[in-house]
Amino acid sequence: MKRKQLAISFISILLITLLAACGDSDSSSETENGNDQEESSTAQENNGGDSAADKEEEAAVTEEQASQTSETFITHLDDGDFDEAESLFDETMASEITAADLETIWTDLETEFGEFTGFDYVEDQQVDEYQTFIYEGTFDDQPFVLNVSINGNNEVGGFYIQPSEA
Repeated sequence: MKRKQLAISFISILLITLLAACGDSDSSSETENGNDQEESSTAQENNGGDSAADKEEEAAVTEEQASQTSETFITHLDDGDFDEAESLFDETMASEITAADLETIWTDLETEFGEFTGFDYVEDQQVDEYQTFIYEGTFDDQPFVLNVSINGNNEVGGFYIQPSEA
């Protein structure tokens, strides 16, 4: 039992560490590049390009589309299609987590807790510019909470998995 609790703690810490860099829009790399981004936006506006607000409006995704993307992402993980799952990432996620990282995490979960047996929708929430979908998934008899966040471009901008308290 101690081994199982240790494994759960380790996997939770690993996932939190991987995802912490993905969810914070005030990361140091973005701050360091802030001036470049500002200049780029100004140059686009001066050259008749779309402003950031125009692009955001164009990129609006419906709740149904976002839900489909989040479920497709989890299905890719379950099917072992880690490259396909990674292809759904936004730029920030793609720079932090690779298909190999996803495979390692998923394989470790299945090794420790058994085969992934499915997931069910629990709820969704709008958090800033992300539509966040929460599912309850099960590895054999061990319930987990799966949290997938989809940005306005219908890309996975966050993924979090942890053992369920219930």
